[in-house]
Amino acid sequence: MLNVVVVEDDSNLLTSVRQAIEAPESGMRIAGAFSRGGEAISWLQRQKPVDCALVDLGLPDRSGVEVLAELRTTHPTAVGLVFTIFDDDEHLFPALQAGAQGYLLKDSTSEVLLRSIREAIAGGAPMTPAVARKVVRRFWAPPVVQQEPLTARERELLVLLCHGASYDAAAARMKVSLSTVQAHVRSTYRKLAVSSKAEAVSAAVRLGLFVP
Repeated sequence: MLNVVVVEDDSNLLTSVRQAIEAPESGMRIAGAFSRGGEAISWLQRQKPVDCALVDLGLPDRSGVEVLAELRTTHPTAVGLVFTIFDDDEHLFPALQAGAQGYLLKDSTSEVLLRSIREAIAGGAPMTPAVARKVVRRFWAPPVVQQEPLTARERELLVLLCHGASYDAAAARMKVSLSTVQAHVRSTYRKLAVSSKAEAVSAAVRLGLFVP
């Protein structure tokens, strides 16, 4: 019997996922179900048996990326599988960097979900087709050429943006004003030759600057 942890704050979706996983023919059971990332992280730290964690990225308290990183630390043999509505670069690549071994969108059917859990545990990397295309296209992208080296504060800000922080949250974390953060953003974008947050996150991943 495979032990699956589900981290999902949508109660209706959590119910349908639970029903699919706990169907008699699935060969799986729910080892834990959580609506908040902090609860899931605390549970994982108690070293409960886990084969797979199905993780939403848009949680109310902690990023799903943090849950995936904790899973990799505390349960290195378990697999993390993202289950989300987000298919953009700034969610996709940080999740993969944190250790996700699969990435599914929430419009996937129950059959696809169960098949993907088994595939990930068997060593595969199941992904929704549109997501898989984004991963493939990442290898087509030209190398990032920095115009100038990033400063320590610019690198710090870039990592916070990779974690999904808003400018206000980044300013609070860095203990600087919002205008200072905005100035760092403009300088970082210029040095990386990008024009959006998504492009900046993508460049950070390709440069190896973002380590969850």
